[in-house]
Amino acid sequence: MKITSTILLTAGAVIALSSCQTQEQILKNQTAAQAWLDGQSSSARIDISGNWFAETWGKANLKQSGRHISGTIDTYEVKGVVSGNKAYLTTWDAGKCYYAIVLSQSSKNVLTGSYTDGPTYLESPKEQRAIELRRSY
Repeated sequence: MKITSTILLTAGAVIALSSCQTQEQILKNQTAAQAWLDGQSSSARIDISGNWFAETWGKANLKQSGRHISGTIDTYEVKGVVSGNKAYLTTWDAGKCYYAIVLSQSSKNVLTGSYTDGPTYLESPKEQRAIELRRSY
């Protein structure tokens, strides 16, 4: 019984420690997200400011100032840019970037696109999931 308890305790500690982010990993995550946004450098040709709703995400409030976007989607903080006709967004919680989103304005009241896990958008279609935001008033 004592051996089983020791094994379970050790396994729990290993799992807990492996799920923790080190400061170095968090900094790497933040740097990658910012570099991805910095790479989107065309002039903004759309304005996505306003209140939106995504079926799978919930409420979104986006504020655009020039090319830069800030706001929230669900409980995530949003940082992003508009480059040309697309919005490039990152979602943050507790200093870590969780998702990268690319959106196009399919009509005045609809943004469509996809998102991937991680601080940068993954080009593989297998990694992408659809997202649609509809303007709400």
